[in-house]
Amino acid sequence: MADIQESQIISNVKNGQLESYSILVEKYHRGLVIHLYNLLNNQQSAEDVAQEAFIRAYNKISLYNPEYAFSTWLYKIADNIAFRQLKQTKPQLDISKIDNNLPSGDSSLAEHTDKLFAKEAVRVAVNKLPIQYRQVISLYYWDNFSYEDIAEIMEKPVGTIRTWLFRAKDDLRKELYGQI
Repeated sequence: MADIQESQIISNVKNGQLESYSILVEKYHRGLVIHLYNLLNNQQSAEDVAQEAFIRAYNKISLYNPEYAFSTWLYKIADNIAFRQLKQTKPQLDISKIDNNLPSGDSSLAEHTDKLFAKEAVRVAVNKLPIQYRQVISLYYWDNFSYEDIAEIMEKPVGTIRTWLFRAKDDLRKELYGQI
C-alpha cells in the first residue's frame, strides 16, 4: 500500500501538477540505478534504463494502481526494459572496480584485500546465475524487497520466488565453496 504522502504526490501528478513527479524521481533514482546495475553490470546502461523507466512511469501514471507501492510498479517497468536490453546485448562483467583507498598497515591491508576479493567473488558468482535468480537475489538482498513485492515485480507466485531464491543461494554456495 502506497503511503499517504506518496499517494498525494501521485494524485497531484495525475491532476496536472507535473513538477511533483520530480519528488518521486529523487526518492527512487539512486536505489533503482543500483538495482539495475546489479542486473546489467554496466553503470551507463543502468542510468539509461532508469531514465527510460521514469519516463514510461510518468507517461503511464494513469495506469498506476495505488493498492501497490509505487516502487514495486516502477521496478517492474525498469526490469522489463532491462530484460529487453539483455536479450539484445550480452552483458559485460565489470570487475575492475576495486577500491584504491586501502587502509595502511599490513594486517588491515590483507584483511581489506580479502574482503574486496570475497565481495568480488560473490558479484562474479551472482552474475553467472540465470537472470531470474540474479533478479531475485538483487531485489531481495540488495534492494530489500519482500517476497510479495518481488512476486508482484516479477509477475510470479510467491512460492516461485521463494524457490528461485533458495535455488539461487544453493547455486551460489556451490560456486563459492572454497573461494572465500
